[in-house]
Amino acid sequence: MIALRIAHCGVSSGQYGEKEDQMENTDLEGRIERLERRGRAAMIVAIVSASSAILAVGGAAGSRATAEVPAPLAPRPSGVLTVRELNVVDGNGVTRVKIGAPLAHAIVSGQQNRTRGGRPEDTMSGVLLFDAEGVERSGYATVDHGYSNVLLTLDEKNKQHAMFIAEPTGATTLRLFNADTKDRVDVAIDKDGPSISMIHRGKEVFRIPATNRTAR
Repeated sequence: MIALRIAHCGVSSGQYGEKEDQMENTDLEGRIERLERRGRAAMIVAIVSASSAILAVGGAAGSRATAEVPAPLAPRPSGVLTVRELNVVDGNGVTRVKIGAPLAHAIVSGQQNRTRGGRPEDTMSGVLLFDAEGVERSGYATVDHGYSNVLLTLDEKNKQHAMFIAEPTGATTLRLFNADTKDRVDVAIDKDGPSISMIHRGKEVFRIPATNRTAR
């Protein structure tokens, strides 16, 4: 009976030992699995943190780089343009505005005059306007030598028909005329006062005030 009991107990102890080993193995595997899960979670957290840090550093560097790049400078206006003559042309290449010092002599009926004044040396400097055919139609200029009038003229295709003159001594005249018919109207003011005169076919027919002035 004692031997049987011992034998029975021995069998029971062996079976219990095997179960205990199985439980220990299961518990160890569980621990390993939990450690692996924790390791994977820690790795994910580390990757996310590293990525965020890289993005933050990159953004800061980009901001600094952007801040350090100077804004493009606005074009600075040129200081002074020094020329003797400047021509402005239209889409057809025709000169429409000329600025010159001195101005070229006038071209009338296809022929260039020797001068804009009474002598070849009587040059003028200023601005000329031309029509679409390149014909001079207006000028605003000063006389370069001698009696330095400043004048504004309005022309037809071949002849001058209006002139506004300011003389260096202060006299001023607005003159409308037709060279073909020798008609002229002057509105003037000088040291003697204002005046209006009319000339028809070369003869003075009206003047206010009536004086002994001769027509200019």
